[in-house]
Amino acid sequence: MQQTPVTSAEDSVVNLLVTAGRLTRLAGVISGEDLPRAVMRALAVLDEHGAVRVSEFARIDRCSQPAATALIGRLVADGFATRGKDPQDSRAVVVELTPAGRDRLQRARRAFGAALATRLSEFDTDRLARMETDLTELLDALKKAAPRQITVGD
Repeated sequence: MQQTPVTSAEDSVVNLLVTAGRLTRLAGVISGEDLPRAVMRALAVLDEHGAVRVSEFARIDRCSQPAATALIGRLVADGFATRGKDPQDSRAVVVELTPAGRDRLQRARRAFGAALATRLSEFDTDRLARMETDLTELLDALKKAAPRQITVGD
């Protein structure tokens, strides 16, 4: 895989995004984890944002409202989420992660981490911790600089 030469901050950010996507896909492939990406992404959105309306979930996940409704229906059927009335608007539906959903997300994340960690013998724990700190600081800076709520899912 050839890395695009860095000539600007924008190029660096593009390279980071491409690499992060590839890293996540690789983790899914080598981990043996069978949780579909769409389900894992949906669980991550609910984990990060708490109870959200279906329309807000669709905006965060960048999918249509019918697609969000179908995905949420699957989460509810699997016991990973609950649907309820929005206390501020009884016509709206709010979706929330269940303890089982949070546990399933955590297990999938652990499987991803274990699969990658076993292949990183040349990376010491301190180096990985620095990378984690740098990425966390980058995400925090982007969230602070955003004109509206920034959301991240797995």
